[in-house]
Amino acid sequence: MSQTRSDAEDLDGAPQAVEPQDAAERTKATSRKAAKDAKKDRASAGRPAKKAAPRKKRTSPTLFYRQIVAELRKVVWPTRTELFTYTSVVIVFVLCIIGIVALIDFGLTRAVQAVFG
Repeated sequence: MSQTRSDAEDLDGAPQAVEPQDAAERTKATSRKAAKDAKKDRASAGRPAKKAAPRKKRTSPTLFYRQIVAELRKVVWPTRTELFTYTSVVIVFVLCIIGIVALIDFGLTRAVQAVFG
């Protein structure tokens, strides 16, 4: 089976994995993988097993609380005027979006009623 460039390569030119088409090709691919795995197992049989990484010690609740307080001290809190300004901007923005959605809803309702009676 011949492959064209579009079958074997991605749009950026990187080669893609091509799926085997029939059961015989899938069987060959599976047996090759099994042989490769068996070879890897025989090669690693003489080596000592790798040790698992040591587990990290858990953080105590008091240390966790102290870390939270330390992080909160780093926060730059807004002043009262900044807080009022930001809140006002958010409320005005939300009201504008509500108005836009309401107008679209009203328009679509009228259009559907005009079409379907």
